[in-house]
Amino acid sequence: MASSLRITRKQRQEMDKTELFNDAEGMDVVGPTTPVPLDLGDVILKLHPGDGVPPPDGVTTGTSGVSERPSTSGWSETEPYILGLGSDQETNPRFSVGTSGMVTPGTAFPPFDPRFSFTSTLGTIEDYNLPIDKDRKKRVVVLGSGDFGLALITRLVHANYSVVVASRNPNRTRERVTAAGGIIMTQAEALQQSNLVILAIPFPHVSSLPLSALRSKILIDVSNRDPKTYNSTERSQAEHLQALVPSATVVKAFNVLSAYSLSKGIRGSKEVPVCSDDNLARLLVCGIVKDLGLEPLDRGSLRNAREVEGIPFIFFREWKFAFIVSIIIWFIAFFIILFEWQLCNNLRNLHKPNGTFDWSSFDNVAKSNLSISCSSTAITLLAICYLPGVIAAYVQLARGTKYSEFPRWLNRWLKARKQLGLLMLFNAFIHVLCQLSDSGGYGLGHSSYNWRRPTFIACGILAFTMAGVLGLASLPSVGTSMTWREFSFLQSRLGWFTLLLAAFHIIFNVWDGLVTPNFTCYIPSISQFVIVMPVLTLVLKLPLLLPCVDNALTRIRQGFERIPTPPSV
Repeated sequence: MASSLRITRKQRQEMDKTELFNDAEGMDVVGPTTPVPLDLGDVILKLHPGDGVPPPDGVTTGTSGVSERPSTSGWSETEPYILGLGSDQETNPRFSVGTSGMVTPGTAFPPFDPRFSFTSTLGTIEDYNLPIDKDRKKRVVVLGSGDFGLALITRLVHANYSVVVASRNPNRTRERVTAAGGIIMTQAEALQQSNLVILAIPFPHVSSLPLSALRSKILIDVSNRDPKTYNSTERSQAEHLQALVPSATVVKAFNVLSAYSLSKGIRGSKEVPVCSDDNLARLLVCGIVKDLGLEPLDRGSLRNAREVEGIPFIFFREWKFAFIVSIIIWFIAFFIILFEWQLCNNLRNLHKPNGTFDWSSFDNVAKSNLSISCSSTAITLLAICYLPGVIAAYVQLARGTKYSEFPRWLNRWLKARKQLGLLMLFNAFIHVLCQLSDSGGYGLGHSSYNWRRPTFIACGILAFTMAGVLGLASLPSVGTSMTWREFSFLQSRLGWFTLLLAAFHIIFNVWDGLVTPNFTCYIPSISQFVIVMPVLTLVLKLPLLLPCVDNALTRIRQGFERIPTPPSV
């Protein structure tokens, strides 16, 4: 099978004389002008097209980048076309291969053509060509006819593949496989039909397979480890499979998908990580992934399958920080309200003669306390969504560069802003529902209201509406349809205006309680606690709006660096 080709310094010096290889990492060709000796065994050349390049004479490519025949899809502008060195390429107008192993540039390849480049790999091209059946369909073999296997078979058939299914008992699974569009055969018969085999069976059953029949084949491992025993430092199941069949080429792919998502349509990310120690095998499997309407993600060598096999076990990893912060803020707000509204007066009454504990004060805990706790949490979370950006701006101004890393705690805080914002919206939504369910709640036309109360309610309504817009814009399906200027306007300018409205929502509600001492059992009111974070964030933002500061920060974010003045001697 193929392996990466590396060139010694002496070989490189000889190649430089021909102006053929000009990439320090390997064999990269842009317009050879003289024949070059390649006495390196079997070699595979890959022709890489540039942007907007028309198909070169005599060259076609399929969606996988490996093709035996002309493709109806035409020339790909992004995928390399693999060119084998053999008798079939001797008349290629781009180059010719003589019997002495000399690569001679053809007349259709002008010198130093910037539109194309070559890379080479040791191997034989036949290893990476899928067999074609009589209907001109690429043929693959699937080992396994369970739920995932059947879903994958159906998807491959819809992508115009011929799928042969290997089964220990063909008669038992014939009806299901035929309904999915596959061709059922015994294991011995099926494994002779293609050089690419998809192992869609639980990994513990791999050792019972006819391993000798899997030699020299490309094996796609779709298995996942038991979450109870998963350890990212241990060898992956794909690496175990490679050890079982050393002569085969193992590729890890499709393990992040479920049978349901394959059969009913992908929900969420369409990325499929692909790992293998063989570059061309990865290229081939990436082509299959694309044919299935998914996005291949090249994860490099097979060792990286250890991480890939852990992807299905990820459980709200990006939400952990935001969840913890949100829960802490909510419980602090809840216990402050509980102490002020229920416990404090009862504790005072118990110290009075004939004092009793008034349990009726707890009647509204489930609604009033919940509502205010959620509103306090929502406003605080909104403030701490924008506070790390302000802190980051001051850090960049102090350092005079954008290229130094932020402190670890700040970097983690910045990455959690989206999750913090969505949890803010969740708490705000609960607060609004609780207020709407209060039949004795406030209305804009209430006769007892002065001008502050309608303003307080209007600010709350506007802040909640704009927070909903921010939440919608953070969804990938919505955000990707916007330009960067539109997205930046919503998340930055509209977000800051939402925070300002949320602050006014508190200020107009309890104006007197904010500017005068308002302690209950020596504890400030919940409004005084909540207003601190929004006001602090807004105050820190104001200096950054000054033209001189804003211009300096803009230059730093554009890549300019402040060079410190050397001390005078």
